[in-house]
Amino acid sequence: MITGLLRILDTEDPERTTSGTLHGGLHAAAERISSLGVPVPQLEGKLLRPTFALAMVPRERWPELDERFWCGALAIQMVHEASLIHDDVVDGADERRGRPTVAAMHGTGPAVVLGDHFLTGAYRAAARTGSFEYVERFTEAVERTVAGEVMQGRASGGRMTVAEYDASITGKSGELFGIAGFLGAATADLEDSEARYDLGRSFGNLYQRIDDLLDYCTAARTGKPPLQDYHQKKWSWILDLAGIDAFDLDDQSVTEAIFAPRAAQPSAARRALEILSDRHRRIQRQARRVGVSEDTLNELLEQGMGAAERGIDLQDRLYRRGRVTDAQMANAGHDVLDQDPDALAERERRAHEERNIRRLASDVGGRQHWRAYFGEHARTFHLAARLFPPREAGLVAGLYAYRRFTDDLVDDPDGDPSANELTRRLDVWRQLSMAAWDGETTGIPLLDTVMPEAVERGVDRLYPDALLDGVGMDLHPRVYECWTDLERYTFGVASSVGGWMSQLFGVSDGELLERAHALGHAMQLTNVARDVGEDWRRGRLYLPIQLLDAHDLSCEDLEAMINAGAPISESYRGAIQELLARADAYYEVAWPGIRALPSFFRRPVAAAASAYRGIHREIRRNGFDNLNERAHTSIARKVMLAGTGIADSRKAS
Repeated sequence: MITGLLRILDTEDPERTTSGTLHGGLHAAAERISSLGVPVPQLEGKLLRPTFALAMVPRERWPELDERFWCGALAIQMVHEASLIHDDVVDGADERRGRPTVAAMHGTGPAVVLGDHFLTGAYRAAARTGSFEYVERFTEAVERTVAGEVMQGRASGGRMTVAEYDASITGKSGELFGIAGFLGAATADLEDSEARYDLGRSFGNLYQRIDDLLDYCTAARTGKPPLQDYHQKKWSWILDLAGIDAFDLDDQSVTEAIFAPRAAQPSAARRALEILSDRHRRIQRQARRVGVSEDTLNELLEQGMGAAERGIDLQDRLYRRGRVTDAQMANAGHDVLDQDPDALAERERRAHEERNIRRLASDVGGRQHWRAYFGEHARTFHLAARLFPPREAGLVAGLYAYRRFTDDLVDDPDGDPSANELTRRLDVWRQLSMAAWDGETTGIPLLDTVMPEAVERGVDRLYPDALLDGVGMDLHPRVYECWTDLERYTFGVASSVGGWMSQLFGVSDGELLERAHALGHAMQLTNVARDVGEDWRRGRLYLPIQLLDAHDLSCEDLEAMINAGAPISESYRGAIQELLARADAYYEVAWPGIRALPSFFRRPVAAAASAYRGIHREIRRNGFDNLNERAHTSIARKVMLAGTGIADSRKAS
């Protein structure tokens, strides 16, 4: 019956395919459930959850969807309607969707009973899918939805952490979207069921964040009183961004805190919009990987993002029309109407870089993705990092992902940005990094996890500062006159990581930290020796002039050997031999420090050091031709070298 109806709808009115398919399928399912004596809510409003379930099915498969799918979608909507009725009772709300609530019309008792009846009836509808797995997952989703509401209720009047807030909204809103994403896999034999479920939870999280943000847009028409959440003392992510810690402000002060720009920085509302945009793009990428009906899903995403943008734009216009006092404008840090044009232009450029950074950072994802991310670029250390216990491995993955991402921002950027643009980008990244270090929430998982962990474990701020400085040294071509100049660079890009990691794991002894710095110098000098030719072709030279002069070499000699076919000279071989010897000396300085480390830390560091140092052998085997050949060690040899390093590290330990 349902399949036939959908075919008719698709044929008769192609302009209404999505809407017609959705309402036809849901109404047919509602008739079936009603025939069992179960009350069914009116199918009105946005019907976001059933629409999302439909969007997760390829459009060409829509005519095949039968009663099992549509009863599953109806079950999800019934749970949502039950939750709205219960919310209205708890909140004492008089209006919903522009009309009086059930409680306002019939009283609290009848409203609670009707909500309960929708909820129990939803299980009857879910059972019509014929999928025990779906019913089981559906039950879990409903339980988690209630748990999310309970979690939010218990936090009433107090501040939630970022993690607590995220868990709460993912429960109360994300779970029903998650099971909507799962529905197609359970009833239409679609693949990637868990990916579809995860996509739904992400989508629900985004929509709840938008809804919570719009509650503070007094100019937006949301169907409920503005600032209702604040008056009911419900914590929200926008309060965290605005620096609001309690529920003791008047309405105007709350609005000012959220919508007033601060000292050349965008307002909390604008920063919130950027975070939402990043999540929007991340969901689109998730959808592409799963292969869902992109046009329908994008329409849903654009509806939500459009509502957020319109609400904030309306509120901004009210703000600019003078709805704040002169004193409050002064406290905001600058006059948004009369700001210097150059300052406005620079602010926009910085805002553009921040948007770009957030887009790139969203690709890195959360902790579960970091190990693979840095493993793409640091294969030797990635191999050694497998020797860390799971928790420590997670800390290492975060640190190396941060280091890798920082490097990629300026070393392998999208497009063809100028050095000045890259300098601005790194400066914005530094600002975001230090904000996270100081305890602010940036909305970038990499920062909001890695930086607080470092602070909590006593890492010196010297190390992230030095790392950012070191990466910045690559932005403008420079000549390293002497070893001291070069080692300022190697400390920034490598020794800082060694010190940071050591302090992550409780190493505070000054001598051990110096030996960790030495290992960073050693490994970066190995990189320099391996990549002379590649670096030259990118317009960079890390060999210090002091080294070239000592071996009677010039830049013209290097150019001839790299691009003019000149043979590798003995002078050049001598220079690289000296470079390798200097790196070897640093490895020797580092080795006693490695032996003194705790065993869980010693083994992977020893493995990495030994495997990395093995690159020297390959450079020598290539006749010191690192200009036209890249020395590398095979996986088998890396494993052998790592084992040798571990064995050596046990001596005198």
